[in-house]
Amino acid sequence: MKVLTVIILLICSCQASAGLITFQSDQASYAENDIVTIDVNINDINPMIDFVELDIGFDPLALEFVEDSWLDTSDVFDFGAFGDAFLFTNDTLILQASFLDGITDVLGTSFKLGELQFIALTDLATTSFSSKLVTAIDVNFNNVDPQVKVSEPAGTSVVALLGVLFLMRMQKSA
Repeated sequence: MKVLTVIILLICSCQASAGLITFQSDQASYAENDIVTIDVNINDINPMIDFVELDIGFDPLALEFVEDSWLDTSDVFDFGAFGDAFLFTNDTLILQASFLDGITDVLGTSFKLGELQFIALTDLATTSFSSKLVTAIDVNFNNVDPQVKVSEPAGTSVVALLGVLFLMRMQKSA
């Protein structure tokens, strides 16, 4: 019983964080030669970040990047920050984003950074992208953790505690 309690407490004390960059397509599926628009979202960004660079992977047999398709959202552009994306290899984009001090005070730590556009080379039921962090630095060019660590909700701890109490009661009655 003590082992179970320790395991549950360890699970509840874990920290969770979604991916720094997530991608959302504008449609569920695409026909050949359709324009595929992908929203690029920043999630739980560290307010200390000044610059981030990521490699974004995609299937070059299914998608062709549209040059100059990167568009900052008006919120990001109006604040003075900017992003850019360019083709590095036939299956990898480089995404670079520069942020000004205080951007998270205005936009929060999660926001839509911009859009990428592709041409569908075949009929697509889904789109798939991967991202790998290359650089995340602060204004003094020091490496920083790109994400804020998000604690598990307090409700998880309550549910776990109730589960432990229930198991202890079941064990006493057996």
